[in-house]
Amino acid sequence: MKPKFNKQRALLLAGLVCFSSVSSAGLEVSSLVKDIKSTVEPGSLGASQLVNTVNSLVGLNNEVIIQGAEVSVLIDVINTLGGVITHELPLINGIGVRVSDAQLVLLNQLTDIITIKKNEAVYTSSALDHCLVYGSHVAELTNRSIRWNLYNARDMEANMQSMSFKWPEELGHIYSVKVNGATVYWRLYSKQTGELSIDIKRLKRFAKLDSFEGVTVEVSFANKGVQSYQQRDFSLDVQFKEGCDRSLVKGYDTQANEGDSNSYYVNNIGADELHDRGITGKDVTVAVIDSGLWAAHSALGNDTANNTRIKAAYDALEDTEVSLSNLTDENSHGTHITGIIANSDRAVVDGQMRSYYQGVAPDANLVVVKAFYEDGHSTYLDALRGLQYIADNHEALNIRVVNLSFGAPPRSNYWDDPINQAVMALWEKDVIVVTSAGNTGPSAMTIGVPANVPYVISVGAISDNYTQDNANDDTLLSFSSQGPTHEAFIKPDMVAPGGHMFSLANEDMYVPAKYPQYMVGKDRFIMSGTSQASGVVSGVVALMLQNDPSLSANDVKCRLMTSTTMAQVNGKLAYSPFQQGSGSVNAIKAVESNESGCANNGMDIAADLSGEQHYMGAARKDDEGNYYIQGFEFEVWEEAFMWEEAFMWEEAFMWEEAFMWEEAFMWEEAFMWEEAFMWEEAFMWEEAFMWEEAHMNQENFMLQE
Repeated sequence: MKPKFNKQRALLLAGLVCFSSVSSAGLEVSSLVKDIKSTVEPGSLGASQLVNTVNSLVGLNNEVIIQGAEVSVLIDVINTLGGVITHELPLINGIGVRVSDAQLVLLNQLTDIITIKKNEAVYTSSALDHCLVYGSHVAELTNRSIRWNLYNARDMEANMQSMSFKWPEELGHIYSVKVNGATVYWRLYSKQTGELSIDIKRLKRFAKLDSFEGVTVEVSFANKGVQSYQQRDFSLDVQFKEGCDRSLVKGYDTQANEGDSNSYYVNNIGADELHDRGITGKDVTVAVIDSGLWAAHSALGNDTANNTRIKAAYDALEDTEVSLSNLTDENSHGTHITGIIANSDRAVVDGQMRSYYQGVAPDANLVVVKAFYEDGHSTYLDALRGLQYIADNHEALNIRVVNLSFGAPPRSNYWDDPINQAVMALWEKDVIVVTSAGNTGPSAMTIGVPANVPYVISVGAISDNYTQDNANDDTLLSFSSQGPTHEAFIKPDMVAPGGHMFSLANEDMYVPAKYPQYMVGKDRFIMSGTSQASGVVSGVVALMLQNDPSLSANDVKCRLMTSTTMAQVNGKLAYSPFQQGSGSVNAIKAVESNESGCANNGMDIAADLSGEQHYMGAARKDDEGNYYIQGFEFEVWEEAFMWEEAFMWEEAFMWEEAFMWEEAFMWEEAFMWEEAFMWEEAFMWEEAFMWEEAHMNQENFMLQE
């Protein structure tokens, strides 16, 4: 955040002069030594204790973000102290530094004029859900049986409670059920056809999946002819003690056709029709901050005319420009997202090449920013360095859109978070920021950073339910994060396809190597998540900007949100606005829209950044614990529903977007940040989220929806 003041160099350096007599409000450096001496007997201080003592005083063990005055002033402060400057971030008036415990104590004496925040973890939004177990997207159908693979992807047991099956009655009764070849159910004769359940007693010792263990469930039938049916004709469900179910997905008939692209999302949002009209994202540059890019793949490196379209590549981890020949993605996440945005290969359906393309905006130019390591972890500072690169080069490279398919838990108000401050600064520069809502749903108030920034476009995820030609049975994905935000804003802003998304990757990358069952052919991989949904919307924005390059960031958000389709039935919403936002994205209507002046009204982003004024949204909670929107009445349907074209998010249904922030405003205590989630020196991740303190291992959310 831009400081509310502009302290001069002399004031900061004067503070350093006073370090020899550190105030009683902080821990004196000398007391560090005294405390250690008081805990050991004379002469008993061993070598390891001595090393720890010295490291406490001089070891640069703390990586922090410092903000406040001009960057040059902060650099002088750290150089005077003897710390190491790792990142220069003028976008947020800050720097990243490594300092010792003693130096950190000294810096904490200046917290009235600077802010100090720990370098926390960020991670891609394709994160595992709590269920731990994943099922293969394709079952093997033999003459007399169906086989389905399950995999436990976490370092803890997963315990089956029951299994249930449905199948065509013509196949007779189930003859046997095997788990990894061991029979858990067997019947030579039975009158039970079409449906069967098996409980934990029959599963016995086979009910446990050890960590990182895969199992095969094989169901055999009395009659032959299983191969004559489709995967969608069978239902296989497994229930776990961990409180989740896993079901064999319906599957597309075309999944059995080798070479078919299965990029259903292009059709579902209407981008295929825009491609036929020549709207392909041409001359629009999209930046993607992620794990890198498989630039050697022609569908990524070149546009539909086979022209090179990667304008620049930057490694934020190493702080260096990267040549196209050296541009790589060891993880796959960045390649997968970029493929959804801009894959320039034509779609293939039923073995036939189509007129439209596999990416939403196949002619978009690309700027690649690598900010995640091979195994998917990153930090605030490296993500901030990537955002700084976008700010420094957006004019020279004509970057209009930046996709951020990553996040972190909110630990402060939106305006105090450094990544959010950088994202807001980009929006102020008219760079359109599209970000994933997160995969930590379905509970309320699970929107992460930076999706909780009210200005940007935050995207949740839906699935077509494996019926591409029937939009009326599309479903919200259970893991898609939900609003409201802690400041009462309605998020996500919209939803987009994010389930079973076919995109580019190769088997040598980190994630496909761990989950080879999701590889299709040599260069396609299936993942699900709000990361992928964000990529869809970034592609739509590129289409909109080709059609009308004059659009501002607020214009784009306005047109996107007023052209969506709400899930509803009988006049009631199928999902609340805290789940689906303004509804499902529609590329054709967004491109054709003439709406303006309907996004981010009532907010002044410059005042927000400077600290002069902050804002709160229209969400409130009633006495029964239900969330509602002030000034907007809606009723949520509890039963079946449809996505009906007739119910549009019209201006009459828009809520008032922002109010002045009131210091007294708060949710009930249970919905406030707990102490462990505040930006405090003592903050630590819970054990499950640890990655050597500053890092988080990115684990990809695969198929299950």
